[in-house]
Amino acid sequence: MKRIILLSISIFLFGNLMLAQYSAIEEARAIIKERGEVYFKFNIDDSSLQLDKLSKVISIDNIKNESVFAYANKKDLNQFLDFEIPFQVLTAPSMLHNPRMLDSDEALRNREWDYYPSYQAYLDIMEQFTIDYPDMCELINIGMTNEGRELLCLRINNDLEDEADPEFLYTSSIHGDELTGYVVMLRLIEYLLENYGTDDQATFLVDNIDIWINPLANPDGTFAGGNNSVYGATRGNAYGIDMNRNYPDPEDGDHPDGNAWQTETVHFMEFAEAHNFVMAANFHGGAEVVNYPWDTWYTRHADTDWWELVSRQFADTAHVYSPSGYMTDLDNGVSNGYDWYSISGGRQDYMNYFHHCREVTLEVSGVKLPPANQLPGFWEYLHRSCLNYMEQVLYGFRGTITDASNNNPIIAEVFIYDHDELETQVYSSLPAGNYHRPIKGGLYNVTFSKFGYFPETIENLEIYDNEIELLDIELHPITELTAGFEANNTLFGIGGTVDFSDQSYGTGISEWKWLFEGGTPESSFEQNPQNILYSEAGDFDVSLTVYDNDGDSSVLMIENYIKVREILEMDNETISRCNVLFYDAGGDNNYGDNENYTMTITPDADLSWLRVEFMEFNVEFQSNCNYDYLEIYDGSDMNAPLLGKWCGTDSPGMIVADNEDGALTFYFSSDQNTTNSGWKALVSCDTSVGISDSNDPKIRLYPNPVSDLLRIETDFEIEFINVSDASGRKFISENANSKNVSIDLSSLQSGIYIVHAVGKDASAISKIIKR
Repeated sequence: MKRIILLSISIFLFGNLMLAQYSAIEEARAIIKERGEVYFKFNIDDSSLQLDKLSKVISIDNIKNESVFAYANKKDLNQFLDFEIPFQVLTAPSMLHNPRMLDSDEALRNREWDYYPSYQAYLDIMEQFTIDYPDMCELINIGMTNEGRELLCLRINNDLEDEADPEFLYTSSIHGDELTGYVVMLRLIEYLLENYGTDDQATFLVDNIDIWINPLANPDGTFAGGNNSVYGATRGNAYGIDMNRNYPDPEDGDHPDGNAWQTETVHFMEFAEAHNFVMAANFHGGAEVVNYPWDTWYTRHADTDWWELVSRQFADTAHVYSPSGYMTDLDNGVSNGYDWYSISGGRQDYMNYFHHCREVTLEVSGVKLPPANQLPGFWEYLHRSCLNYMEQVLYGFRGTITDASNNNPIIAEVFIYDHDELETQVYSSLPAGNYHRPIKGGLYNVTFSKFGYFPETIENLEIYDNEIELLDIELHPITELTAGFEANNTLFGIGGTVDFSDQSYGTGISEWKWLFEGGTPESSFEQNPQNILYSEAGDFDVSLTVYDNDGDSSVLMIENYIKVREILEMDNETISRCNVLFYDAGGDNNYGDNENYTMTITPDADLSWLRVEFMEFNVEFQSNCNYDYLEIYDGSDMNAPLLGKWCGTDSPGMIVADNEDGALTFYFSSDQNTTNSGWKALVSCDTSVGISDSNDPKIRLYPNPVSDLLRIETDFEIEFINVSDASGRKFISENANSKNVSIDLSSLQSGIYIVHAVGKDASAISKIIKR
C-alpha cells in the first residue's frame, strides 16, 4: 500500500511539473506573439557545462548564483526548448512601473534630468545642443531604423575642422530596455558643452578629443510601446533581434546568432568603418560592473593590465560618489567578459578585434529602467568616472606617421613586439596621419610599418600610467625597383586555386610577367592573377618579373612557394601516409553533429616518425572540453599515452610521435549542437626523432612537446645551449661539456622555440614545442 501511495504521489507531482512547464511555454509564446520577446529565468546545476551552448541559443542577460536570466524571441525559444530545462516567465523589466516621461516643451525647460525624454523630445534635445553651441558640436544621423527612427550621434570638438584629435565614442542602450545610460549620456553632452571654458577637465577633454556620443542605439526597442513612453521597451529591435549578439565575431564568424545583420547593425558597422575610434564604451543595465574584453573567448586581451587599470579607476571613482554597495558586482565592480559569461556577436569584441579600438561594456544600474527620480543620482555616481575614462584616450604614446620623402601623412601599422596579438595593434589614420596607443606603463619595443616602406623600430620605449609620450615617425619609402608578391594560400589540397597579388616596389611599374610551375595557366601578364589552378601534388616555384617605364626590370623567384598535398579527412581507419593535408571529417566545411571517429596514421616510410602541424583549429569550446574535442595518442591505438585533449581555438600546435611505430592516433567527438570549422593540419614524416631543421650534424630533443625538463643529444661535444624564439630573442643560455644535456624549460610560456646546440667545430638547430 505504501508503494502505491508513493507512486501515486510521484505521478501527481510529475504531472504538476509537466503541467507547469506546458503553461510556461504557452505563456512565453503568447508574450512573444505580442511583444516579439519574452523575459524568463531558469536554474542550472553546472553552469560551466551548459552556458556556452545556451549563450548561442538565447540572449543571456545575467547570472545570479545558479539562476540564469535571459530573453528569447520565437526562434530562440524553440531552440531553448530542445534543452528541456524548466523555466519561469518573468515580467519584462520595462513593465515593472510606468516611468515619468516628458515631451519636447517640458524636456527642453527641465534642468534636473529627472525624467525620460519621449522620442520627439530626444530629437529636439539633440538638435537644441547644436543650436546653442553651433561652433562646438554637430549632429550626425548614422541611419534610419526599421521603423523609421533616427540613429543620432553628437560630435563635440572645440574645432570641428580639426581632424588630428583622437576619436572617442560613447553609446548607450543597444538593449532598448536598459535606459540609465540614455539619460546619463544626454546629460554628459550638456555638461561638456556648458562647462567648456570654466571647468578644467571638461575644457581639456573638448580641446583635445574628438568626442562622439550616441545616447540611443536602439530607438525601436526603447519605444516599442510607442514614441511617448519607454514603458514596454524591448531588449531587441523591431524584429526581436538582440543587436548585441548580431555583430561579426572574432571566433564565430559573421553571423554567430544565425540572423542577418540588422539595419541598425549595418549602420553602426559603416559608421565604425568611416572613423578611427581609439576608445569607446557602451552603456548597459541589469548589473553594476565594468566588463572588459574579451567576451567571446577565454584568451586574455593583450592589454589586460591596462584594462584592469582603467576599469578599476572607473569603478573605484563611482564608489567614492555613490551609496555603499553600488558598482560592486563580481570583483567589486570589474570583470573580464568571458569570466562572467561568454557571448558571441557582441559590439565590444567587434570594435576591439575588427577596428583595433579599445571598447568596454559599462553595466551601470542593477535595475534596467530605474524610476525617473533616481536618474539624477546615477549622474552623480557616474559622471566623474565617465570623464576619467574618456581622458584615458590621450595617454600612452601617440604622434603622427609621415612619408620621409614628402612629409605627407600615411596610414601605417603600430605593432608592439612580444605584446600585440588578436588584432590589438593600432593604425594611424588620414588625413592627419595620427595614431594613438593607450597602454599600461612599461618598456616596449614598437615597430611602425607600411607596405612599400622600410619599417622603423623603437626599442625600450618607456611609458608611464596616465601620461602622454609624443613620438612622431617618418617612414622612408623603398624607391628601388623590387619585385614582390603574395599568394592568398600557399598550402592546400589537389585541385585548389590561388590568387596572387603584386607587392612590388618602385615607381613607374608598367609590366608584369608571372611564371607558375605546376599551375594552370603556366604564365600571366596581369598585375594580380586570380584562380591559378593546381591539379597535382608537389612543391612548385613561382616567379615574377616587373618592368618600369625606363625598361629596367626586377625578378623574384621563390622556390617551392606553392605546396599542394593530397587531402586526408578524419574517418574510422588506420592508414599510412606522409605529406598530406589532414582535415576533420567536414574537410573545408564544418564538421558534423554526433561524430565519433578514431583514426590512426602511421608513416609510409621505414625508420620515420609522424609529425603533424596544426595550422587551423576551431572546435566548439567548453572549459573541460566535454562537448566537441580532439584527443591525440602517442601510438597505434587509444591505449597509447594521451598527449592531450583540445577544443576551442587552443591549437595542438606541432605534435611529433615518440614511439617505435612513429604513429599517432586521433579521436574526435562532437555532440548534437554547435559545429565549427574544425582543423587543417600538415602531416609529414621525419627520418629522425624530433623536429630538427638540420640533417647534419644530428640533434635529438625529447620529450617533444616538453613541459619542463628537456633532454638534448647530439653526435658532437656541446659547449653551450641557447633557447630563443623564432625572432631570435634569447631566453635561456647554458654552458655544457657533453653530448647529452638536460635543461629546465619550466619558466618558458607555451609556444615554439629554437634550440641551438653549439660545439667547438659543429652546431645544430632544432625546434621544440613547450606546453
